[in-house]
Amino acid sequence: MKKSNWKLGGFALYAVILLLILGFLYPYMVTDAEKLFLTPMFEEANGWEIYTLENNVREDKTTQELFDSAGETFYLSRTLDEQMERDGFTILELDGVTWQQSIFLDEELLYTVDPSLDNRIGFVDFPKEYRGLQGMGEYVRLSLPPNYGSKTLTIALAFNTETEYKSMPMVRMSSEDIQTQQTVSTANRIAMPAIAYMMIAIMLLGLFFYNGYHGQKSYSILLLTTAAFFQSLRVLLNFEFYFNSHFSLNFIPVELLIPLSLGMPLLYMFTQMKRWRKWYAPFIFIPLGLSILFHLIARFPMFTFLSYYPYDALLYVSLLALGVFAVLEWKDGNKTYHLFTPLFFTGIACILLTAMGFVLTGKGEAEFVMVLRAPILMMYEALQRYGSLLLILGGIVSFALTVKNAADIKSELSILSIKNELISENIVNIQESSTEIATLRHDMLRHLYTLLDLSRKGEGERIENYLEKLTKETERILPVKICSHSVVNALISRSLAKANKVGIQMDLHVEVPDDITVADNDLCTLLMNMLDNAIEAVSSLAKEENPRIELTMHVRGRYLFIETINSCDRIILSDEKTGLPASGKGEGHGYGMKAMSEVAKKYNSKLQVKQENGKVIVRTALLMKEK
Repeated sequence: MKKSNWKLGGFALYAVILLLILGFLYPYMVTDAEKLFLTPMFEEANGWEIYTLENNVREDKTTQELFDSAGETFYLSRTLDEQMERDGFTILELDGVTWQQSIFLDEELLYTVDPSLDNRIGFVDFPKEYRGLQGMGEYVRLSLPPNYGSKTLTIALAFNTETEYKSMPMVRMSSEDIQTQQTVSTANRIAMPAIAYMMIAIMLLGLFFYNGYHGQKSYSILLLTTAAFFQSLRVLLNFEFYFNSHFSLNFIPVELLIPLSLGMPLLYMFTQMKRWRKWYAPFIFIPLGLSILFHLIARFPMFTFLSYYPYDALLYVSLLALGVFAVLEWKDGNKTYHLFTPLFFTGIACILLTAMGFVLTGKGEAEFVMVLRAPILMMYEALQRYGSLLLILGGIVSFALTVKNAADIKSELSILSIKNELISENIVNIQESSTEIATLRHDMLRHLYTLLDLSRKGEGERIENYLEKLTKETERILPVKICSHSVVNALISRSLAKANKVGIQMDLHVEVPDDITVADNDLCTLLMNMLDNAIEAVSSLAKEENPRIELTMHVRGRYLFIETINSCDRIILSDEKTGLPASGKGEGHGYGMKAMSEVAKKYNSKLQVKQENGKVIVRTALLMKEK
């Protein structure tokens, strides 16, 4: 119980440390330095006067008319608040891709997209054939002059009819400090997860080599290693979108990263299945194969139309099927899925509850709107999240299985050590028995002649005493074979030798075949503790009380029955927490009873301990697995 509590405490401590590390890194991925958005919205002008000027005739316009415009010049005008300047906003940023613009401050020109125009308020006429600035993310950024507060900002603008998409003209206030902080936090938001994924890949690769070094072929871990590598590349490629820079990742087929980063963990979980693997196979290979195939075909010019279809959504079939078969594998006793299945559904529940919480508290309205406006985009975002979840859970399962295998190997080595010790003791006992048998055989003729002489003389009482002495000497010779099971034979022989040295008689009723399905380490734990406890209890009795121990072991159906009965001269007290007999040796003892009880529970049984008529009875019946 203490060991189990220690393990739970260790996991809790590890989780706390992990959360502290994440909490330490999180502030470097966000910033409270925000730009001030002055963009006119569909619902309101956001403080702007929107109008057109033709022949010095002003006509007020609505935001909807601004959005529906098709190349004609509109004007946006507002008085800049002095508080903006006091708050440190020194830079004006505008959308220079979808809108052509000329900017005035108190009718003085600050910026124009084309100096050849008549850049006067009311006379600006933008060319309709203008194709906008070439490049990604190139916006107009200009520094406002000192004391711009309370002055009138006027923007002459016309929609670039050559662009494929349309939006309201973006206007925002910024500063070099805000720009630097946001650039750093954006870079950290990309770099830190990418580093984390790469570290996971390195750790999983190390785990693969560790298992290989110990003779375990864990090739399935390479699937998770590949998934972590793809996730790292997927995150790093975001630099292409945030910054107009080019990296060595350009050769990566970007469209394959999402299906592969989700497909690799799905394939790993497929390899961990046992009974239901062949049933799950079509649900993983067909959707993943089709998704990859369509991506590859869409790279050819004649099949580019395929890129407009969201065929990665086929992987949701694999994901849903995994949930079904994970439950089936869990019910079948698959050790991997005993750990994975509850974690998987807990993770899904946390994602859904978090989303519902954002919606209910009003913080998720933007995300909800995005789902309605761009369901395909949000579908891809969700696939990335599920890929990350499966990667993390698969990594946890891999490490847990490796730790368990290492513990099992250590346990097996411990059992081998006990077996070797028992074999050594058995060799000594056999040698002693052989010597005593040889001596008894050598003296047998002398004993028979002595008994014959006493019989002829009619000395019956002396014959009886002589036979009694001869019988006791024979009983001290330990049997070489007690039963067919080698471990049981060795354990009982060890206890017989131990009891014989302190003058304790053991009555054996043992019939155990060599093919029982109880693990040797469990037999050692149960039988050694039962016999050692009985010998210890009986050894304190006086010889005239005839100290004896009775051991019964036999197989009935699928049950292995084990019982010890021994005399006891004291009342056994029970432990209040466990209900098992408490050790009289004080704190730090009594773990033998707990260990025996755990073995009994492992085989769907219960360790029964009772005291009656001056005797202690310890028994259990282990339900063995079918052969």
